Amino acid sequence: MNLSYPNERIRGLQDLVERVSKELPLPEGIGNAKTQYQRLQGNNEAKSKDDYSDLKKVVNTAEEIGIPGSKEARAEFDVLLQRTNVPGQRQAQANFSKTLPATSVSSTQNQAGHHNITDARLGDRNFMNRTHSPDRENNMKSVSMLEYNRLVESEKSYKAQVQELTTRLSSFASKQLTTNNPNIADLSDRNRPTKLGEKFEQLYDNEWSEAFEYLKGIPMEEDQILKTLVDISRKAYEFCQDFAQQELERLESHFIDMMTYIKWTCEDSYGEKRDLRVHRNSEDKSAFLGLNRLMVDARKACATASIPALAVMFKSHVYKEQLDKLSLEPRLEKYVDRCVEYSFLMVVQDPPMYLEYPEKGQKINTSLFKPFRQKGSVVQMCVWPCVCLHKDGPVVCKGYVLPQ
Repeated sequence: MNLSYPNERIRGLQDLVERVSKELPLPEGIGNAKTQYQRLQGNNEAKSKDDYSDLKKVVNTAEEIGIPGSKEARAEFDVLLQRTNVPGQRQAQANFSKTLPATSVSSTQNQAGHHNITDARLGDRNFMNRTHSPDRENNMKSVSMLEYNRLVESEKSYKAQVQELTTRLSSFASKQLTTNNPNIADLSDRNRPTKLGEKFEQLYDNEWSEAFEYLKGIPMEEDQILKTLVDISRKAYEFCQDFAQQELERLESHFIDMMTYIKWTCEDSYGEKRDLRVHRNSEDKSAFLGLNRLMVDARKACATASIPALAVMFKSHVYKEQLDKLSLEPRLEKYVDRCVEYSFLMVVQDPPMYLEYPEKGQKINTSLFKPFRQKGSVVQMCVWPCVCLHKDGPVVCKGYVLPQ
């Protein structure tokens, strides 16, 4: 049967039948399609030897040649067939309903002009039984669009729950692997060791060069400039190491105090609020067994909050006492601030990252340092430290030394 049809999308079974009847020559054998559709829509019984074969041919042919909207028309025809006691209904169901559930809703118009919607509810148990039944095609049922949408939303909800649990499990497994293991990086951490190594290299390329030019214009001898800048870096690193250890001890102490020094606010008999306080040391020796691990993670997670105050403290005390001969001109101050920032972010890693400063007279380790300005085998002065993943660990980025 050769049925041609324009590309415009049809709007349901009725539209398919009407437009085939009006716009196109009816192929032989489907002349009763419109009459059959009207009888089927009216929920009337079929005449003898009439199982809506012409209407089936129209729907089947439309789907075979790919008319847009034909699948929806087939689904509507399928629903109407189920509602009507039609001879050969089971065979029609097998021919036209190969998927489950049906996604369309049929509506018929009663005498009052209102629409009645076919709504075959699908229970979970029935759905499972039908899905696994060997005679699946003979047990097919349609569901309303509302029920279908409910099932779709339910499936989305279950998938979201599975995804959330998978993410939480993955996060837990990742945390177990990365705990005190620098060889496995947390890629979600923007201040992970590799990123800090890149920032420290950029500090040398940018702020260090700007500070060098400033000191050169004071004027100051080049070797003295190199010593001044590396001294700032070293003192910032040592300051941050010392502070990070003290901060960790204070965090643990404060947390223990909060858990053992109990404060409760309540109302007395006069309706006034009062604070009750009780202090008892824990008898459970294992109560704070994992506290250090939690405090290390908390300190790292909130490290950036301490940086502004740390920079002020370093400049007002350490720098002022040991390097006060140089005024903090903006270019030099920016270099100092960056040294404090990156040093602190490195020492709060787990384990702490390590900055290697070679001493004068040591043999140059070419796996850790590059020569500055000239070649040689013995260290005259450290120009820029080597960044290691941890003490005696792999190199994150090489430093520079001035050879003798």
